[in-house]
Amino acid sequence: MADEVTQRKIEHVNIALERDVSAPQRANWNDIQFVHQALPEVDLDRIDLTTSFLGHTLRYPIFMSSLTGGHPDVININRNLARAAEHYGLALGVGSQRAAILNPELAASYTVTREHAPNAFLIANIGAPQLIQQAGHQPFTIEQVQRAIQMIQANALAVHMNSLQEAAQPEGDRNAVGEAAALKQLVQHIERPVIAKETGAGVSREQAFLLRSCGVSAIDVGGAGGSSMSAIEAARSQSRGNTRTMNIGQLYRDWGIPTPIAVVEANTARLPLISTGGVRNGLDAARALALGATLVGIGFPFLKAASESYEKVCEVVENILAELKVAMQLSGAANLAQLHATDIVVTGATREWLTLRGFEDELKAMAQRRWRLIQQQSMLTQPDALPCNNDPIKKKA
Repeated sequence: MADEVTQRKIEHVNIALERDVSAPQRANWNDIQFVHQALPEVDLDRIDLTTSFLGHTLRYPIFMSSLTGGHPDVININRNLARAAEHYGLALGVGSQRAAILNPELAASYTVTREHAPNAFLIANIGAPQLIQQAGHQPFTIEQVQRAIQMIQANALAVHMNSLQEAAQPEGDRNAVGEAAALKQLVQHIERPVIAKETGAGVSREQAFLLRSCGVSAIDVGGAGGSSMSAIEAARSQSRGNTRTMNIGQLYRDWGIPTPIAVVEANTARLPLISTGGVRNGLDAARALALGATLVGIGFPFLKAASESYEKVCEVVENILAELKVAMQLSGAANLAQLHATDIVVTGATREWLTLRGFEDELKAMAQRRWRLIQQQSMLTQPDALPCNNDPIKKKA
């Protein structure tokens, strides 16, 4: 079992780097439009990107999404990511630690993160399917979960929910009965905050409330639109000649809730959100934050960069931050609190979905945030009294 998991880890990385495993969605980040501010009154060079997440202050709202570990060949990838996380003050997640729990000799591929990021916010990672009885193995014990946390001296634990991936995986864990109860029990027995993390199929409003009832501290919506684990498993199945799981992986390649929709739906549970899935630039990041995300998770761009060098990772970070700041300035936001209060118009397939799901009032409110503040301040009836540079968003923030 341990060797099987280890081999799977390196196959996942190689396929993600060598093949197109993206799953573009009709509902995507281009559906989210900012209302441009002709007189933004924001100094681009003084924009404040600091944020708070689970009691920790982070310099930037960027999360290096839980990517890899569990094979000697990925140590350098995690080292490059960790160095950048430490330098920029970013949150960093490791890939599933199942491999090292089963084979402690593989721990170095994870511990390298804390070694090179002694002050960063690190997130450990285990799978929800491993919390319950499966045909091929017993559930993890609390002690084993604690071992994953201690392995990287993690600040939080992500429990990834990957039913789609398991269904498309040749050796996947097919049982999902009892995961919610197991998650609730786990939360009660560990001291670190638990983040419920989808892996590419998104989190709906109803599931967000279920996760909140389980006691999780945050949700990573892991929506559809980025790299598809189903497509990755299809490629693995093809190399093994497993036609059945290959066809399942290909058929369900674009299954799931697109990330922008998942952010809006999951935000109803009023928990901190990480928006992961298809974010490829700073404008996408700004859109996610304006929709209600606390952090923005980015996976493939960082994986590709880290496979090359630390300098490449830094280049990706710098580009994303520069692009994010421009979006903030043009929408009149000098900090993240003001970005959360900017006007955004949701269009296209994203609007169609959310309207049918009962979010029409929320969509209208997002598009009229500034105007409604003006009305609340009774300024609408006194247009002559409106002084220059009196932005209600900035006044509120």
